[in-house]
Amino acid sequence: MFDELLPTVDTFLNATDSATPNGFFITGTDTEIGKSYSTCRIAEYLLQKRPGLVISPRKPIASGCLPQPDGRLLSEDADSVHSASQTPDDLETVCPYRFEPPISPARAIAQAGADIRLNELVEACQAPQDRFRLVEGAGGLYSPLTPDADNLDLIQRLGLPVVLVVGNKLGCLNHALLTIRALETAKQPIALIVLNDLSDNADPENFTDLQSLVSYPCVHTPYHGYQGQL
Repeated sequence: MFDELLPTVDTFLNATDSATPNGFFITGTDTEIGKSYSTCRIAEYLLQKRPGLVISPRKPIASGCLPQPDGRLLSEDADSVHSASQTPDDLETVCPYRFEPPISPARAIAQAGADIRLNELVEACQAPQDRFRLVEGAGGLYSPLTPDADNLDLIQRLGLPVVLVVGNKLGCLNHALLTIRALETAKQPIALIVLNDLSDNADPENFTDLQSLVSYPCVHTPYHGYQGQL
């Protein structure tokens, strides 16, 4: 289904000025609404349509990570994006800052007594110039990532066009429009809006309504059952 709908990604890339950074920032209207699922599908689509493309995915900070037998913490979202992107980067590079409590990254940092700031996240998102970056945030646009920054702050520092993932549920049009208004006010380019069904009975008419309310390319992804992880 992304194969049919994501030519909008190519259209955006081909229409942008050559000075535009090479990549996307994937953010959402909330947590657990399909950001990682969308990131994986975009990666797979681009690898299929652009032979030779090398993707450097980044999820610079993640909470709710799972302890592993060797003592490491695993971000399932980062692991999924790492696999889908077929990247040469190791998982530690993709997601360097990981915390176990399922709370905002900023609070997880405080609880751990760590000192991680926006500058560290910006540095963690860097990649070779010939790579295509897919940077995934955490939570919604204004979710606090560090004591001094939220997702919007990171977007502004990186300068990447945004893919906005909207969870298809009651109230999603309001959530989408509020997030879009915040991005527009911050003068951040929006490449694509993904309406992602969160259940098998999500209202399909929300997609029609969303298309009528915004001027950006939109795609609709039916329920796929991965929201609890992605």
